[in-house]
Amino acid sequence: MNTQETYIGEGSIRVLTELLRKKSPQKILIVRGKKSYSLCGAQKIIKNLIDNLKLTVSEFSDFTENPKEEDVIKGLQVLYREKPEIIIGIGGGSVIDMSKLLRFYYYHPNKFKTNSIYKSGFYIPLIAIPTTAGTGSEATHFAVMYSNKIKFSIAHPDVLPDVAIVDPVFTYHNPAYLTACTGFDALAQAIESYWNVAATTESQKFALQAIQLIWENLPLAINNENCIEVRQKIAEGAFWAGKAINITKTTGPHALSYSFTTYYHIPHGHAVAYTFPFFFAKNTYLKAELDYQERIETLLKILNVKSTDNRTQFFINYLEKISLSLRLPEEFDFSLILSNINMDRLKNNPGIKDIIVLKRELYNYFLWLNNR
Repeated sequence: MNTQETYIGEGSIRVLTELLRKKSPQKILIVRGKKSYSLCGAQKIIKNLIDNLKLTVSEFSDFTENPKEEDVIKGLQVLYREKPEIIIGIGGGSVIDMSKLLRFYYYHPNKFKTNSIYKSGFYIPLIAIPTTAGTGSEATHFAVMYSNKIKFSIAHPDVLPDVAIVDPVFTYHNPAYLTACTGFDALAQAIESYWNVAATTESQKFALQAIQLIWENLPLAINNENCIEVRQKIAEGAFWAGKAINITKTTGPHALSYSFTTYYHIPHGHAVAYTFPFFFAKNTYLKAELDYQERIETLLKILNVKSTDNRTQFFINYLEKISLSLRLPEEFDFSLILSNINMDRLKNNPGIKDIIVLKRELYNYFLWLNNR
């Protein structure tokens, strides 16, 4: 796996000027969001940091949230035209994913959207700067795009950004719902990595760091939007969650989330929340080898789950504290969701032996949600 320079904490964005001075580029490309780039304060801060460097700066923001194949093609045309020497991806998960996709496919145009083995080589340096505390995309070696409403994920060591700058200042004024969606995505990633069949000693360490930073602080951030210290902890936690899933990837809740987003336009973190209580109960009640049981006991202790708690309801109560409703969309199509489970993510979930049984359990869970 490629190594990555990381800078975490308030004020870490100031390192960008020095990084650019060291690289001495003439041209840079900023991949950014549309309104969010200005609203989070990034536009003003980035301009102040690079104004004196006499750079030619191009920008690309003509893409949708949850980037589509055609968006990536548009971005590649910008890259071919501008030929930047450094790419800066600054925004939420979709923005950073787009910057990763563009940098990678610039060198592999003939293997676009395939799972072939890619040869490593020289790439345009990529600096990733998250403006939301959630996806952890700045810390992972994979990126997602959608083609004909189907999620496609590319994974390769060279997809990992060369530099990650995690400055929580960009998250200080994020609205409550965005904070809830992105923060819960990070929490879910950490927990899913922790119970993952591919968990390692290192991934468990990263996951626990993330859980401990996010679990109690996320409700505080939702209910007190101006609490800077809390947002600093969530931003750091999101980074460690990204480091954890960079090793393990995600599990059941993410496997079902993509269809909620594709067909019902539910933001990703909220989409993950819909099935998280189901998998939380299923995976924490699972009887497995001693190592797994010890992990689960540690997790339940951190989350303060009591032996008498109904674990499905326990997690629903937490989601209600961060204002993520589990009310199913009108005209919810059970079969649409259950026929579009991402099997690559589901295979990482412990204890899944029969997909037909799992679908029946999920169907009953959705019925229960619908009748609450």
